Amino acid sequence: MKHRIVFFLLSFFQGLAAQTTEPLVFDKHYGDVINRWVAFPSLKNQGSIIAGYVYLDAKEGVFVQYQLSFHFGPENELIADGIDKNELFRLRLGRAYNFKLAALSSEHCALLKIPSHPDGAAYYQFTTEQQEYLSGKYLNDDREFERAQVYLERLYSQQPHYPDLELQLAYCYNGQRRYDLTIALLPKAMENNPNEPLFYKELAFAFLNSGMTAMAEKTYQQCLNKTNDKSLKSEIGSSMAYFFYLQKKEDKFKEWSKIITDNAEPGSQYLLLLQQLQQNWNNRPLNEVRKL
Repeated sequence: MKHRIVFFLLSFFQGLAAQTTEPLVFDKHYGDVINRWVAFPSLKNQGSIIAGYVYLDAKEGVFVQYQLSFHFGPENELIADGIDKNELFRLRLGRAYNFKLAALSSEHCALLKIPSHPDGAAYYQFTTEQQEYLSGKYLNDDREFERAQVYLERLYSQQPHYPDLELQLAYCYNGQRRYDLTIALLPKAMENNPNEPLFYKELAFAFLNSGMTAMAEKTYQQCLNKTNDKSLKSEIGSSMAYFFYLQKKEDKFKEWSKIITDNAEPGSQYLLLLQQLQQNWNNRPLNEVRKL
């Protein structure tokens, strides 16, 4: 009888220990777990879970690097299966792969015998400033503007003129249609660097979408004066020509169309669009006013 009681107590406490293992919750966005171990269901093998490390690649974006596979046991414990060579070694997270991830705690990592940092960890190390900037930049690229804003504004509060930061913030604000924030931000950036044409382009875009057409025209013209990039000039001409096409202002349409014809490469998308607008001039919607 005594042995039965001891056996029961051991079984009870072992079961209790298994139950107190922190559960995996698949609720994390990849932008929130950079430089963290994570888990997610295998894309190749049903029932298998991937343990991987989320990191920044300075040139390509946010990736998860495969470490090992595991599955859940009968008590939902984590059981390592080792390395499956059929799994993808690394995966670019973003618009194509934007599933929810589970953050692995130190307890999970210990159970799976995962090191505190992956092999080659030095490759993933950035300064705090680089990490904030790159995180925001690649979230911007994935159109995750609200998440990008957190990283970029945090860096801006410390180093407002960090290289390309103000431009990334402008992309972020314009992507959210927060044109008021762009209009407040970029004049300060121009004071520090008056020769960056993309500042003028993004500011003009914000003016145009705020109904400030005269300011948009003036700022786009400043952008044209700051750059020798024919593709950029063609893009600006195309934006304004299309705007005035919708506004039925023929003189203005012709004025900005000339920017396209003077700069666009033969067969470019800008010339093709211009040709379509010219052909449809008399067939466009009567009352359409559309913001770009």
